Amino acid sequence: MLLVPALTLWVMTIVRLTAVVDPRRAHLFRATIFAAAACTLHIAPVYYAADPVLGGHNTVGLVLLLFLLTGFWQFRAAILLAVFADNVRRRHRLALGNAAMTAAGIAVTAGFLVSHTDRTDQNLPFTYGDQFGMQIFLWTGSLFVLWVCVNIISICRHQIPSLHAVTFRLGFRLIGLGSAAFCLMLTDRLVSGVVVAEHDRSSSLIDFLDTFSGVAETTAVVLIGIGVVLPRLGGPIKLLRRDLQARRLLLEIHATWRQATKGTHDVVLKPREISLLDFLRVQPVRRLHRRVIEVRDCEFKRPERPLGPKSLALVGRIEAALIGR
Repeated sequence: MLLVPALTLWVMTIVRLTAVVDPRRAHLFRATIFAAAACTLHIAPVYYAADPVLGGHNTVGLVLLLFLLTGFWQFRAAILLAVFADNVRRRHRLALGNAAMTAAGIAVTAGFLVSHTDRTDQNLPFTYGDQFGMQIFLWTGSLFVLWVCVNIISICRHQIPSLHAVTFRLGFRLIGLGSAAFCLMLTDRLVSGVVVAEHDRSSSLIDFLDTFSGVAETTAVVLIGIGVVLPRLGGPIKLLRRDLQARRLLLEIHATWRQATKGTHDVVLKPREISLLDFLRVQPVRRLHRRVIEVRDCEFKRPERPLGPKSLALVGRIEAALIGR
């Protein structure tokens, strides 16, 4: 199940390669690449294959957690840069995150180094969780990620009302939900450690918690991934909506156009090319604009045949839509 979030994160990383040189977007790129690396290392075959390369003794577990912490640290920074216009307030929050990351990084590294993890085992909480150093390693990492997630949820909740674009509001909601799912996943892992300490590893409750953890992690990554991408889709979505609206209006204006241009073909450009199926052709906005101009020209040329109230209302509505009102 970890393959899905890993692939999702790598796709996001590849899509954002151009952000490397953009100071305002580089944080999000770094967040995705570190998170993708951490998620990949968390896959069991990769974990056991990478540990000997890094010197053994579960060193890959330390690298994995540091990658994860860095990813969340950078993701929080990206959110702050996106929502706060006040430089002073933003700088203070970024400084707090930098200090928290430094402290957490030192703590998890020190906790890991004083632990005895000779045998490579991906389940560090279950195998070495009774050691004080490993407890510092695990709890510090978990609490830092929980703090970042709760902080992001709070930021999203307070900033959503001030966002005008629908895609931005929806994107931040999904990011908040994804962060909440990640909190549930971390809580699940902490509960699993307690359950294992009290019961046998083969308990059915452990199986349920393991399954729930995988589902929560996948859900979190997918929701955050969609939430990050959505704001960038605002422009294309707007163009698509305008295109579909133009096609619908082409159907609505066809009867009015036929009535207005009947017997007045000298103001119609290439009348043989015009049909009810125009809404299926390319450049519907341009074709719609052409229909409106032809209707208005006929109305001006033949004032004795004015448009009916419904036709006038329709043409006025289309003109308003064309100018973006």
